[in-house]
Amino acid sequence: MLFSFFRRPMAWLSFCLLVVGSLLASCQKTEEFAIDTKDYSARDKQIIEDYIRANNFTGTRLDTLGMTIIETRPGTGARPKRNQSVSALYTGSLVPSGNVFDSTGSRGDQPFTFPVGMGQVIAGWDIGFSTLRVGSKAILLIPSALGYGGRPVGPIPSASVLRFDVEVKNIQ
Repeated sequence: MLFSFFRRPMAWLSFCLLVVGSLLASCQKTEEFAIDTKDYSARDKQIIEDYIRANNFTGTRLDTLGMTIIETRPGTGARPKRNQSVSALYTGSLVPSGNVFDSTGSRGDQPFTFPVGMGQVIAGWDIGFSTLRVGSKAILLIPSALGYGGRPVGPIPSASVLRFDVEVKNIQ
């Protein structure tokens, strides 16, 4: 029965196209989802230090994991607790190029809301926002390991150091 199927020329053509298409699709996915597993912590630390120096930032706080928080306007009230919702405005850019990759400004300045400390955002956000109060404005300089790591995401290349200018609008 199987042999009778392959006696028809269109069956062979269909079979060959199916095999070739499957092979091409699997190769494409492998390249698309390749993850860089190198340790960039020393490089990221140097990039952040150079960036701070070049921009004359003062009042920086260095987190134990290598993230820098620069609070440009202190807020009021309590800091968010784990699983509390934080609503914030933000602009994300690449360090040191400054290329903006995302912003609430591009979506009508509608705040982005997420639960702090629940892993629903990049680790750098969970860490950074847990230190801020309502009304705070800050710059978060996030090493690649606390951002998207070794995988590219949209316009963000793998192993990118990120800058987020943030403003906490509400904590619930």
